[in-house]
Amino acid sequence: MMKNLIKALIPIVLLSVGCGEGKITVADVIPVSVITVESSVISETVNASCRLEAASEAVVSVSVPGVVEEVLVLAGDSVLAGQRLLVLCTDDLQRAMISDAAAMLTAARASSEYAQSNLRRAVELAETGAMSADEFQRIETEARASEATCHQAVASYNASSVSARNGFVLAPFDGIVGRIIATEGNPAAGPLLSIFGVGVIRAELLVAPRHIHKLREGLPAVFTTDHFPGRLFPGSVVSVSETADAVSGLVAMTVQFTDTTGTLIPGLSGVTMVSLATKENAVVLPGSTMTPVSEFIWEVAVVHEGKASIRRVTSGIRNGNRYEITEGLIPGDSVISLGNTLVSQGTPIRVVEQ
Repeated sequence: MMKNLIKALIPIVLLSVGCGEGKITVADVIPVSVITVESSVISETVNASCRLEAASEAVVSVSVPGVVEEVLVLAGDSVLAGQRLLVLCTDDLQRAMISDAAAMLTAARASSEYAQSNLRRAVELAETGAMSADEFQRIETEARASEATCHQAVASYNASSVSARNGFVLAPFDGIVGRIIATEGNPAAGPLLSIFGVGVIRAELLVAPRHIHKLREGLPAVFTTDHFPGRLFPGSVVSVSETADAVSGLVAMTVQFTDTTGTLIPGLSGVTMVSLATKENAVVLPGSTMTPVSEFIWEVAVVHEGKASIRRVTSGIRNGNRYEITEGLIPGDSVISLGNTLVSQGTPIRVVEQ
């Protein structure tokens, strides 16, 4: 297009030599290229780099000191809530379990001894006829129940003494095992492993505060990443901060993506584009055809009866170098796209390419 425009200008410059003033000559006609205004769709968007996170994510640790006896899972394993992840050997856990069992055994023995004492007294009273048969039967039943409870407490104490040596770390929810920090034989101190939920992925975005009045929950979003070129992962805004961050000066919002394929994983980096507003059947122009006058006011050159006509237009939504024109143009108008800086109101023009 530019080569054709230059070729058209060369003979005009040559023919202008020797021409008199006051007449429109071939040299006065400016060759231009035009675009025809058509209705289109335009969206105002905001882009932000981000790192994906799991909607449910936890770093598993324990509150009592001990030693990692066995790691039961591998990174990337799918686990269910309550599934055993690690086996720990903890002295504190052992003492706590045995202490509880011992307390229950002591109480059970005391209750059994009291019931047996009542039973012996009841036997003496029954032999003298001082106690009814029903009352004796009740006391005898209580004594047998107390004895059974005592035997159960003894068994529980013995089992606790054996099993208390091993403590289990359980999965807090259904998910996938992330990084495993714990190693067998090392102390179980601090974070042991991470686990994150599956299916729902989110990203925390930070954007310029000029967008804060346009941000709201439910806005559509798309995530793209160089790791999967050409693929678009849809999502939506689920939360927006009402104020700018005191440190960065930016506004935080959270976008959530539902991925049933398992393609999106926590830690994946990319760019999220949030659509702030969309207009259909809009008049859209490239910024190169427009000359700024004020913030939303521009001048464009249109073709009218073989001459340039300068119009003032009002812009709305912007997407990169594309602008929505809300006033001043209608579909079908011919806007000068090349040569627009060479013309003024009434300049004769010749369309060399459209």
